[in-house]
Amino acid sequence: MRRIALFAVFVFLALSFAISAHAQDTADANWPNLVRSLVRYKVIDLNDPVMIDEYSIITECDLYKAFYHDDFKWNKVRSAVRQSVEAHVATFPTAYHYDTRLQLDRYDFAAKVFRFTQRSTIHNVNSFTLFTVLGSDCGNADIKQMPRTFRAVIPAPIYMDGIPMSEADGQALVKQLDADQNPNRVIFARFNMHITYIEPVRKNVTNVSGTLLETYSQAKEGDPHILRLDAQMDNIEFYEDEAMHRLIYRYQL
Repeated sequence: MRRIALFAVFVFLALSFAISAHAQDTADANWPNLVRSLVRYKVIDLNDPVMIDEYSIITECDLYKAFYHDDFKWNKVRSAVRQSVEAHVATFPTAYHYDTRLQLDRYDFAAKVFRFTQRSTIHNVNSFTLFTVLGSDCGNADIKQMPRTFRAVIPAPIYMDGIPMSEADGQALVKQLDADQNPNRVIFARFNMHITYIEPVRKNVTNVSGTLLETYSQAKEGDPHILRLDAQMDNIEFYEDEAMHRLIYRYQL
């Protein structure tokens, strides 16, 4: 009994360390972070053994590989995961960033704007695929119910033909891009947004020829593998470098 109790404490502490290491103001849009958001917004129910197993596989792959084969140890992992979620749910992500590359065209002297190329112009954009995955990131683990594509939708489309800047700033930017050996004028954009609502995922039970099939779907979308997140765009940041250290301009919405 003492060994089992120590095992549960070890798992709980390991989970606590992993979650605290992921906590941040604007989260990377990866599978573990996104399913944690589903928990925070009460989209999924971790009292359901299917969902707790898939949540644990996605967020704690090492524990899955080590203990899933042992029914009794895995049941202890389930309990530790639930306890850890209760302790840390307030730190689970509510805001994400979406990163992409854009290309600058020529500087518009009349409008005082550094134009984007036609392919990079931001016109009528209100949907962002934050993350999508085909298989499993955890060995041969079987993920059947968790969403695999997370799409953020904002209420008002964004329109931007380029970045406003003075002639002096535009000239300085061109010199910096030349110094960086970036003749194609590629820059990097980060769209920062926070979640406002996620439609709850419901459990559908269908009996087909005597076989009980369980599926999970979003009420509005109807596809168990695509999940919509309603979001509000906070700002868009434009950087010279891929590491996103040298800010060019911040567009506040």
